Amino acid sequence: MNKLTFDLSGKIAVVTGASRGIGLAIAQTLAAHGAIVYCTSRKIEDLKKVQQDIESNGGKAHAIACHVGKLEDIQNLFKTVEEDYVRLDILVNNAATNPYFGDVLHATPEAWDKTVDVNLKGYFFASQYAANLMIKNGGGSIVNVASINGIRPAPFQGIYSITKAGVIA
Repeated sequence: MNKLTFDLSGKIAVVTGASRGIGLAIAQTLAAHGAIVYCTSRKIEDLKKVQQDIESNGGKAHAIACHVGKLEDIQNLFKTVEEDYVRLDILVNNAATNPYFGDVLHATPEAWDKTVDVNLKGYFFASQYAANLMIKNGGGSIVNVASINGIRPAPFQGIYSITKAGVIA
């Protein structure tokens, strides 16, 4: 992608689940095109490596531990962004979990709660906090990462598929 056609210079972005996989690639790409990126996931050690990688390639990043299944962590994340920069331009809800692989007839309430808390509740409240911050400053963009499982459930991934269908909806 040409940097001239994709300029995010000075934009403030939050990427959840940025320590690996799709989230890592999104955080690196946003930073490579000029955004200041808040990289979040549960483990700060992994995020520090991401921050160092982005900065060694000329980008700007912050590493913040945030378990998106916990409202207090979400609140603290957006409070920090607001205190640091007063605004937010981009939120990418990417963090997800799939702790239960098996038939739905034997799924536990704990597996249900954890999956829904991260994959739906987390996306909802992160979007709510982000949107309120964006509105104060004239707007922004929210991207919710889903899965093909939200359209076509995979075997033994019923709870996960339900949450991804919710994200799509």
